[in-house]
Amino acid sequence: MKQIKMSLVLLLVLLFTLPLMAQKFAFVQSQEILAKYQEYIDVQNRLEGIRAGYDAEYQQLVKEYQTLAEEIESQSLLLSPEKKQEKIQKAQQKALAIEQFKYDKLGPEGEFYRKSVEFSRPVIEKINDLIAKIGEEEGYDFIFDASSGALVHALPKYDITQQILDELNKGGGSAAKGRK
Repeated sequence: MKQIKMSLVLLLVLLFTLPLMAQKFAFVQSQEILAKYQEYIDVQNRLEGIRAGYDAEYQQLVKEYQTLAEEIESQSLLLSPEKKQEKIQKAQQKALAIEQFKYDKLGPEGEFYRKSVEFSRPVIEKINDLIAKIGEEEGYDFIFDASSGALVHALPKYDITQQILDELNKGGGSAAKGRK
């Protein structure tokens, strides 16, 4: 009888603790999603058209500069020093304008980058919202992105950020003092 009670207690403990220990994980392959999702493909095609327009405009500016430089070189002996200097300054200004155009349109925070973010953000948010929705509906504790290894969804109960901050702030920088 005692053995049956112990077995029953052990069984009940296992029944209640095993589900708590089991966490549900999933992964997505974001690169595959982006490559196959038509709305994102359409955004990329639209951006490619914009980039092609900027590239064409840039090539036209470079061609104008090259024409001006060739003109200066071919007429070098025929031009007065003042006229030659004037054309050289014009060529320098054109070169600066080309670099400014390249920076403004295609630079790290240029117009193309801003348009890319503007057009892509709603699609990326839509995908992330769907991942979170499926994560909640299907009961996943964590969803990882296999393409980047990044965590794309987690239940808030697993976030220990505040606990870490509290511990760090409680010590008043004691970890930094210990390294001196």
